[in-house]
Amino acid sequence: MKKITILLSFLLPLQSIAKTPYEIIAQAPSSDWRDIDNNNSLYIQLETGIVVVELAPTFAPIHVDNTKKLVKEGIFDDTNFYRVIDGFVAQGGPLIDDDTKIKQPKIGRLTIPAEFIYKTEKPLSWTPLNNTDGYADETGFYQGFASGRSKDKKTNWLLHCYGAFAMGRANEANTGGTELYIVNGNAQRYLDRNTTVFGRVISGMEHIQALKRSQNISGSVDLKGKNKIINIKVAKDVPKKQLKYIQIMKTESESFKSLIKSRQNRNGEWFIYQHNYIDACSMPIPVRLKPKK
Repeated sequence: MKKITILLSFLLPLQSIAKTPYEIIAQAPSSDWRDIDNNNSLYIQLETGIVVVELAPTFAPIHVDNTKKLVKEGIFDDTNFYRVIDGFVAQGGPLIDDDTKIKQPKIGRLTIPAEFIYKTEKPLSWTPLNNTDGYADETGFYQGFASGRSKDKKTNWLLHCYGAFAMGRANEANTGGTELYIVNGNAQRYLDRNTTVFGRVISGMEHIQALKRSQNISGSVDLKGKNKIINIKVAKDVPKKQLKYIQIMKTESESFKSLIKSRQNRNGEWFIYQHNYIDACSMPIPVRLKPKK
């Protein structure tokens, strides 16, 4: 009994000095944050506000390049989120039906090859979770994105976490190009490697959640003319006075690694049971407005 008492008295001070996730984020040095790349970010202007999406050119360069080209040509302007399933996805962009003809792009393409995975000769230098996962041999974080990879560490892909920005398609793999969608509910991990994820929402999910929901899974009829996408712009083309100076915590930083440990076992008087676990989609990547000097 004495040994147990001594052990507990040794552990309690360690628990009391452990930082909470909020303390880690607040105390992270400026070197552990990076500015968003405005050349690889989109501003989606909805009727209720702006949604900011960070794109992932490392994982899906064709999708990023083509989408930016279509954006610059105004293909997505004055369209709408025509399929919004509660707890699933919000899908939008130009929709071809009896009454609408899609604008033909001059430099972009309406259909592009799928980029479900990203293969490398050497493993990516990422921050691993070191947990078991039902959908991937390993999960972790690379360049600010939750990702999975194969056992040999050479096949990589982005995960369908909340806020994931991806491309819809028909039954054939290479049929996507304009059907943008955003995960608006719990992680839809069964979609991993079935569609191309090429970004994530880093600001403005409240505007996606404010969209009118579809009454059925088709969504294209009952939401016609609703959930208007006023326009989409590449961030570098947005006037400076309208820009959001956003910073994202570097997922390779020591602060982020500490944040993972802190969220695996939440400290504080309120918590009774510690799980020593967190899955990749439950590990939020901190985002903040750049502090003024």
